[in-house]
Amino acid sequence: METSNKIFLWLVALSVVVVILSTAYKFTLQKNYDFVVEASCDPTSEVCFYRDCNEEECPPNGLEYYKTMLVSAADFSKCSDNSCTIQCTENKISCQEVVCGESENDTCFSNPTQ
Repeated sequence: METSNKIFLWLVALSVVVVILSTAYKFTLQKNYDFVVEASCDPTSEVCFYRDCNEEECPPNGLEYYKTMLVSAADFSKCSDNSCTIQCTENKISCQEVVCGESENDTCFSNPTQ
């Protein structure tokens, strides 16, 4: 094999190793990604996402009316439950609420008297 081919193969192999290591660092040590969590929502006082559990499959939390929040993976371990409701409302962790209606596919429900 020519020297230039060997150098090229070593560079490709080194590049692959660098990509794998940087990805592992980002996801395992930095936890630089978000979890999407669902919390219960009161449709009489706020706009909620809605899913009909009689017509479609519901997740284990069984919520028909829910709100969705983005929680950093680094903060998720501080949550007392999978919805992170307590920590988000008390501002113990940073949570970004996803507003229902931002996407065409959202099914929203709110009290019509609002």
